[in-house]
Amino acid sequence: MPPRRRALAPAVALVSLALATALSGCSRAVAVEAAPQGWSTACAEVYTALPDGVAGLDRRETTAQGAAAWSGGADAEVVVLRCGVAPLTALETAGGCQAVGDEGARVDWIPGDERDGRVTWTTYGRTPAVALEMPADDAVTSSAPLDVGPAVALLPQDRACT
Repeated sequence: MPPRRRALAPAVALVSLALATALSGCSRAVAVEAAPQGWSTACAEVYTALPDGVAGLDRRETTAQGAAAWSGGADAEVVVLRCGVAPLTALETAGGCQAVGDEGARVDWIPGDERDGRVTWTTYGRTPAVALEMPADDAVTSSAPLDVGPAVALLPQDRACT
C-alpha cells in the first residue's frame, strides 16, 4: 500500500466510527426498568415474537431485557411491554378481567387505573406476567393488547377470566 493510503486508513476509520456513533444517537433506546423475570427463556420467546408495529406505532429499542417499546417518533407517546413482572394479587385483580383476542391468541388482561394519562394492563393467569403500559387513549388501548396478543399467548396459561 502506498504511504499516502496507509496514512489515510486510520483517518477514514476514525471518521467512520464518529459517523456511526452520531447516527446511532438519532434512534436512542427507550429507557425501561427491567422486570424481575425479564431475562427468562419464556420472555425471550415472547420478545422475539412481538410485532414491528403496535397501535400504528413503530418498534424501538429498549434498555431492558424482556422489554419492547413502540412509538410514533422521538416526542410521541410510547407503548411499553415488560415481560417478567410479578403476577397480580387477588386484590389487584378486583377491577375486572378482559379477554382480548381469538381462541388461538386469547390473552386475559387486568386494566389498571389511569395515572397521568397512561394506563398499565397486566396479564392474568400467565407465568411470567406481562405488563403493557400505554397512553390512556381508546384507540391505543383497543389495539395494543390485541396486537401483542399472539406473542404473549406463547406464555403458559394456568388461569382464565371467568
